[in-house]
Amino acid sequence: MLICIIEFKVLPGMEQRNREMVAQLLVAAAKIDGFVSKESFLSRDNEGKLISLSYWRDAEALRAWMRDADHRRSIPIGKNELFQSYTIQIAELVREKAWTRQENE
Repeated sequence: MLICIIEFKVLPGMEQRNREMVAQLLVAAAKIDGFVSKESFLSRDNEGKLISLSYWRDAEALRAWMRDADHRRSIPIGKNELFQSYTIQIAELVREKAWTRQENE
């Protein structure tokens, strides 16, 4: 599994437009075979910094997303209208461990 980590800051006044675009892109991403899930967070340590994690089954699924027309159209909008800065990292999930408390514990 691959994880696409995007750290970004939105230009002042563009927060609503960014939320709208992210919502549209999530619909498009969910149609890609191999899309697993997406989460977004506001950094507690770096004011205004947003972090988005998207999970992909494999490299081919992530490449399909990179070729997606909606995604490709969003890139110049982000650069020219919405973002103050961004960083994209691709990581491979090496190991995963999970635990859930049962009702009787």
